[in-house]
Amino acid sequence: MRLHRFYISEKVGPQTEIVVHSVELVNQVRKVFRLKTGDSIIIFDGSGSDYECRIADMGKESITLDIQNASRSRYMSSRNVYLYAAMVKKDTFEWIAEKATELGVTHIIPVIAERSEKKNINEARLAKIVVEASEQSGRGNVTVILPMVSLKEGIEMGDSNTKRIAFHTEGAAFTQGRPALNEDIAIFIGPEGGWSPDEIDLFHKNDVPVACLGTQVLRAETAVVAALSVMMLGE
Repeated sequence: MRLHRFYISEKVGPQTEIVVHSVELVNQVRKVFRLKTGDSIIIFDGSGSDYECRIADMGKESITLDIQNASRSRYMSSRNVYLYAAMVKKDTFEWIAEKATELGVTHIIPVIAERSEKKNINEARLAKIVVEASEQSGRGNVTVILPMVSLKEGIEMGDSNTKRIAFHTEGAAFTQGRPALNEDIAIFIGPEGGWSPDEIDLFHKNDVPVACLGTQVLRAETAVVAALSVMMLGE
């Protein structure tokens, strides 16, 4: 039977017992999954390890866990993968955050583009979505949601060692291939309607290659999955 897996903010380290102070975790364990004292779960703290634990005690606001053994998480990225995703409708952006997390993105940066339909986000809800996606997908860490930026600010972020690429329906044919496994990546995906001519010009002025994923026109969320698959397949 597959054990339920939960993220905790406390660091486990060499402890053999840990008390997790989280009303949300207690509610999940007790009310959602109907687990009880003596049952086993898996926890991870973002360090790259999964810890199989036995529930020793459950209070109203905390849970005591006996740590039985530790193992490496199924996936831990060897490099930073930054997704600069233009703001789109609320449900669509939440779906993008979930799937990007499942595919291994380490940082998501919402971008206010000229054609963005929505220009605000619910940070608390997005944080919960990426935690749940990290728990489900077996990741050893949790995707970080960074503050919203303009495209200009997004392009200026990072360092010269990061491989950058923007995707657009009218870009050049994608021929670069995947980056090296230890090379950081920054991927820019536009909103519905794509990047504007001025934004395309901004990419060119900052030496950010603009490529297309084929002749068909993709929705923003489809473009995210396609671009990440192309750039990260096989990690």
